[in-house]
Amino acid sequence: MEELAGKSAVVTGAGGGMGRSIALALADAGVNVAVVDIDEAAALSVSNEVAERGVKTFGIRTDVSNFDDVKKLADTAYNHFGSVEILVNNAGVTLRPFRASWDTSYDDFRWMMDVNYYGVLHGHMAFVPRMRETPGEKHIVNTSSTASVISIAGHSAYSASKAAVDGLSNAVRDELKTQNIGLSILHPGAVRTRIATSERLRPEDEKSENRGVKPWADYVQNVANPIVAGQTGPAEDPDVATSATEYITPNDVGRLVVEGILGNKPHILTHPAPLEALQERFDTLLAGQPQPAK
Repeated sequence: MEELAGKSAVVTGAGGGMGRSIALALADAGVNVAVVDIDEAAALSVSNEVAERGVKTFGIRTDVSNFDDVKKLADTAYNHFGSVEILVNNAGVTLRPFRASWDTSYDDFRWMMDVNYYGVLHGHMAFVPRMRETPGEKHIVNTSSTASVISIAGHSAYSASKAAVDGLSNAVRDELKTQNIGLSILHPGAVRTRIATSERLRPEDEKSENRGVKPWADYVQNVANPIVAGQTGPAEDPDVATSATEYITPNDVGRLVVEGILGNKPHILTHPAPLEALQERFDTLLAGQPQPAK
């Protein structure tokens, strides 16, 4: 998109963390913002921050795993703003502790897909038909993860849900090129947000803390990934990452997303790319090529 000022955006999962950062960065660029979160109080609080930037805004509770909820959100946004040019499907959840796939319940997998994948799909289905009818440039940002492009043992349910987001987004991007709609996939690394406490949203009998889930770390020694290992990092995280694995605050994520929208970037990373892991995946893919019969 060449110009953001005067446009209107819907940002899910915007009651804190990366979503809040994105909402505020868009507002700073002159964009009207609908602040959406399953936590209504958090959505209203961030909406008040957005309003201080001098743009139109409203906060609303929406459960993105519920398609009827998302359709109502679309109706509200179009009634409030008249149009929506930017859609950020950012809401997501995760599991703690990390666990082996065989220690991951069916409900764990289902919950992860309902929010992380179907939440994105619901946003797509509720908004894209109307966005196609709106003149001018539009853009969608779907939040995935670095967990979709590198392998993280103990994180199978989350990785699967984010890989599904990638598969959908990559195909949709090519489709939307014909509709004057850009699409970026946001791949966060270790960003310090409240996503680690996602299970606060689950019924008591489904929460991992009440089921005695065996941590993945119990199966292995010297866990290299800082998130899997549960490292807390320094007293204060930096805003900008200097390595692929360090924790950062969400403060700068909004700027990165705004730049990604302006540049129509297919992928937006919050950290330097994990080059060794990406190279390993690429090499194993090439190694699977068919060889001439002997």
